[in-house]
Amino acid sequence: MIIMDIKLKHVYGFDDFHMNFSYPRKLSVSLLGSEALEGRSRFRYKKAVVLMGTNAVGKTSLGRILLKIFSSIKEANEAHLREFYSGKYPAEFQVDFVNEGNVLQRFCGVVDGDNVCIRYYSAAIGEMDSYEMVVDKLQDHTEDVVQNFKTLKKMVGTLDYRFAYPEIESSLRLTDVKKSVLLKTLKAVIGTLDPTLTDVSVAKELKDSFVIRRRGKEIIIQEGKLLNRELLSSGTVEGIDVAVFLASMISQDNCFYYCDEHFSFIQSDIEKRIFGLMVERLGNNEQLIFTTHNTDMLNMNLPKHTFAFMKKEIDNGDYKVTVTFASDHLKRNTDSVKCAMDNDVFGSLPDDSLLDDLEVDEL
Repeated sequence: MIIMDIKLKHVYGFDDFHMNFSYPRKLSVSLLGSEALEGRSRFRYKKAVVLMGTNAVGKTSLGRILLKIFSSIKEANEAHLREFYSGKYPAEFQVDFVNEGNVLQRFCGVVDGDNVCIRYYSAAIGEMDSYEMVVDKLQDHTEDVVQNFKTLKKMVGTLDYRFAYPEIESSLRLTDVKKSVLLKTLKAVIGTLDPTLTDVSVAKELKDSFVIRRRGKEIIIQEGKLLNRELLSSGTVEGIDVAVFLASMISQDNCFYYCDEHFSFIQSDIEKRIFGLMVERLGNNEQLIFTTHNTDMLNMNLPKHTFAFMKKEIDNGDYKVTVTFASDHLKRNTDSVKCAMDNDVFGSLPDDSLLDDLEVDEL
């Protein structure tokens, strides 16, 4: 599953937000491999997006919004969408995506209190079609789905997605992850972060459980719950989450992934290495959004349209969240995304002027 476009209005602080994931020109060489829908070489999409921005700009909220939209379809439950309503203005959303087959789908709606009004469009993707060409062919099928979310679920097809950030769930989601793959991934990731934790095995007497041993002590992951958490450092605990996420990427197909700042306590070079492994595992018709504060990521040899920058600015007295891609500003192959970031070309650096009041001469 891949996302092609999202628009938000009065949803979780996004008052007039638009983010597009298509790109106009085929690249001759890319470490990401093919960034086009399988069998549709002109239907290009950004396969991996490194999303950066200051604190409280909306990176986590964007993931939460996408999760609720897809959950409402997968579970045939419009209650997920009602949470978009803030009590002041009607909340509006629109998302274009490709799921099963060569079909572009558009799901949009307006949420006003308990009232949820949805619309659904779709169009076949021809062999020579670009995303923009298919948008012009979208046909309204709202009457077929508006009365019943279960009908919408059937028309959309099975949605496969995985979101990872601490606020989503209190336990690790081990479904859709092969045990053998997870065991190997756990050994590699947490063993790298803490060399004393190389003894990882499947628990023989506990269902869906893994045991991590260190000097006679056992840390247990049982049915997604991490026991004896206090025996591990924050970085190692975070590494277990990362290992589960990476293992799911190895185990699944045709999936959408959103990994939100899961490397706060992990070294920069390790984050880059694991992100590289994630990119290597992205298959056809898959997509990864990876949020981070680590500016060293900008030195990776990836297409410039991979790097996106969110910013929040005042517009007529209100805060407005926008996003820009490095490719919108940097056109030459020799242009450095890191240098552009350091010089605030993307306008995404935090305003630290309030800290001036704390200078020694001002106290």
